[in-house]
Amino acid sequence: MPVLFSLLPISFTTSSRSGLKGQYVAVTALPKQRRDFRKHHHAECEISAFLSGTGTYTTAEKSYNFSPGSVFVFSGDEVHCITDITNDFTLLNLRFMPSLLVSEGGDLNLLKIFFSRSQRFENHIDPQNPATAAIHGKIKEIARELAESREGSGTMARYLLFSIFVSLIRDYDYVKSKSPYGDYISSVGSIGSALRYINENLERPLTLAEISSAAAMSSAYFSTVFKKINGLSPWRYITIKRVEKAVELLKTTDCTSLDIAMQCGFNSSSNFYKAFTAVTGKSPKDYRREK
Repeated sequence: MPVLFSLLPISFTTSSRSGLKGQYVAVTALPKQRRDFRKHHHAECEISAFLSGTGTYTTAEKSYNFSPGSVFVFSGDEVHCITDITNDFTLLNLRFMPSLLVSEGGDLNLLKIFFSRSQRFENHIDPQNPATAAIHGKIKEIARELAESREGSGTMARYLLFSIFVSLIRDYDYVKSKSPYGDYISSVGSIGSALRYINENLERPLTLAEISSAAAMSSAYFSTVFKKINGLSPWRYITIKRVEKAVELLKTTDCTSLDIAMQCGFNSSSNFYKAFTAVTGKSPKDYRREK
């Protein structure tokens, strides 16, 4: 069984993210490094907890003030950014692919907070609700469990994360009562297999036929189920993951943009440039200049 949670040792004053294969959840401690952060989005869903600092968290539709104790929830591919930072801040991020998280056991309906929201939903979880402080505490507990890597840490972190999902459904009027998944629940394990196949073959040209084959589904049904469970299409997921890989190479190597494009599965520099700019809001050249 693959490891559900994995993490390199983290510090609350330096950024840290695990690059281990099989990682389902990333916990990042992120300090202030500049006044503002560019708008961005990623394939994974995200739950964020602020430990210190103040500023503004902006989505495509609204801006929220954050302070210590604030908790935010974002679906995959949901644009957000941090601006107007007034103090050094520390942020913990839980990032995960829904289908991978529940493929090893778990109720897919616990993910309704990401994909079946009511009109009352806010990305900034109600700070006046007593349950929010408990959720914030559980995020810190997850970070500690994974940082210390004690016996049973993965199991405990999984339990804590699922308990956060339960609280977001029970203690807030944020989700619709009807399940959005219907007959798709039985397919979550197969979608998890396809995700692992994609992640292990990002540098290769991929076809919908071979990816859906990894899930033992027809191409049309696979595309429908993938988007229903993960909140974005297979190709959108592939593009974002390839760009994320390119970002790491731009930061850590002196490879040319064309070399990086080829290493990340893009078939031309123009396609790489277009995808990179769409996901990060910056060209590869500008991103490297700012690293």
